[in-house]
Amino acid sequence: MSARVESGHNRRRRDAPGKTQALQAEGADLCGLFSDGYQTAMFSIGTPEREVRRDLICLALITGLSALPYVANLGFYSDDWGLFSHYHFHGFSDLFSTFAGRPVQAIYSVLLFSLFGMNPLGYHIVNTVVIGAAAMLLYALLIRLGFDRRLGFGVCVFFLLLPQLSTIRVWIAAAQIPLSMVLALASLHAQLTFARTNKVLAAVIAAVAAVFSIAAYEIFAPLIASLALKLLWDRRHERRAIFLMAGIAALLTFAVVYKIILASDRAGAILDGKRYLQGLLRLVSPTYDWRLDSSLNLFAAAEVHFWLVLKVWLQALIGWIAEPRLNLTVSIALGIALLSFWRCSTAGAGRILALRLLLVGFVVFVLGHATFLVVPSIMFAPTGLANRVLVAAAVGVAMVMVAALGLSSKIHPRIFPLVIAFVAFSAVLRLSQVEGYWSEAPAIQRQILAQAKLDLSSVPSGSTVMLDGVCPYHGPAVVFETSWDVAGALSLALGRELMGDAVSPRMSVTSLGLRTSMYEQEAFYPYGTGLYAYNPHLRVVAPLTNAHQAQAYFRRPGRWPTPCPRAYVGHGVLI
Repeated sequence: MSARVESGHNRRRRDAPGKTQALQAEGADLCGLFSDGYQTAMFSIGTPEREVRRDLICLALITGLSALPYVANLGFYSDDWGLFSHYHFHGFSDLFSTFAGRPVQAIYSVLLFSLFGMNPLGYHIVNTVVIGAAAMLLYALLIRLGFDRRLGFGVCVFFLLLPQLSTIRVWIAAAQIPLSMVLALASLHAQLTFARTNKVLAAVIAAVAAVFSIAAYEIFAPLIASLALKLLWDRRHERRAIFLMAGIAALLTFAVVYKIILASDRAGAILDGKRYLQGLLRLVSPTYDWRLDSSLNLFAAAEVHFWLVLKVWLQALIGWIAEPRLNLTVSIALGIALLSFWRCSTAGAGRILALRLLLVGFVVFVLGHATFLVVPSIMFAPTGLANRVLVAAAVGVAMVMVAALGLSSKIHPRIFPLVIAFVAFSAVLRLSQVEGYWSEAPAIQRQILAQAKLDLSSVPSGSTVMLDGVCPYHGPAVVFETSWDVAGALSLALGRELMGDAVSPRMSVTSLGLRTSMYEQEAFYPYGTGLYAYNPHLRVVAPLTNAHQAQAYFRRPGRWPTPCPRAYVGHGVLI
């Protein structure tokens, strides 16, 4: 923190009015958002340090409280099973090849496994803490950029409770995304500090944090690079600034090239001009179906990020009003709503920067999707596994929503905190509904695995088991859907390595074996002595040594106790 901030409370109180007026004058120009007038230390714009600290504490409380109804019941899902099975049977061999292009994710995963092993609670507590840290850093960044406390706090509350974060809250295999966001925000803070102080250490921290963020996950890279380029442009006449900011840009460029082109197994997509042309056409296609398609699309982005979010929040509120009740979830929702109302009320009217926030939010929203211009594969999932890629854009969504509310609430200062409170209440109800499916899925898994431990006791190690009669999804939550979770979970349950996959509509019975597909990746299991179909409902273990046996088994009635609800890969069952 700069000497200006550290000089004491009395000096801040004496100097703040004059500094605030100067900063308001400098900040009048929209193009000067990231100029020197906004690159000041936190609290130096006249915002009381005590109030900001209270806001940060409340954001931490909101993060923890919102997770309280479900966090203790979360488990492992999808990739988690395959990853931890590999660690259990093979240690940490082939670690960096497993996480191609994401070495920080590899290290983070190993550290968590070393600490918590097969106890999921520890993973989820750490992940919740990291998400809270990201929200606090985002709030601090907005304050440093000159936005008042009302807008900054509202953005962070919305961001924390958006359904776009439902997967990263519960899926251990996606825990690197909150970590990547923390590192990205740390880089942005360090960039601002360097722009204000010209300290070499700040530039070094900015570069290192940026590289580590991209090495964990890549979706925040455009946000990091855009601020670096803006600061470089603002200080283009200063030789020292140009040298250091150019160094940051070079490191970012190297990290992006390494991550996406050299290390990613999707490099083929980068060189496929035809796929880019198809992606451009899909970008504006009104017939794009986000349930089935995977590419950038303007209509899907607007529907999933904005319309569906507002719709489910309103439905949650109306549902509670129609049938009011008081339980743990509702009590927590009320508590979060009151905290949000209190903090936004104490912020006062402040400076009206809602229009500026709206424009910045739109830019962040676009940049949050920009990575998928390089790797053109994105699924717009409201609540399923695939919505993990929407987190960077969700920051922009929160900004746009709060800015729109700020613009519409100029008539009366109490409108803003009141609407923030209502939204927080509704969002917590919706979030608990979504995450409730994830907290219930582990019990279903445990029942299946306990049965499998008995029924598959004589199946030899190395065999392939096709899990049949099990619905792959419980709402948006994954039960068992494909090879990496079926094989991993069965191996851990039986204490010996098995291969496996799930029987689903994506599987076909051929004359030579069983063929399945997942995310456009096909797998083939030839008939033979090592192939079995297992139905825990019927308690049947059927060898599939030839096509005749396979066809006879899959024609068997009563394999499914109840029909599975319609589900989509990457989404689960839409709720």
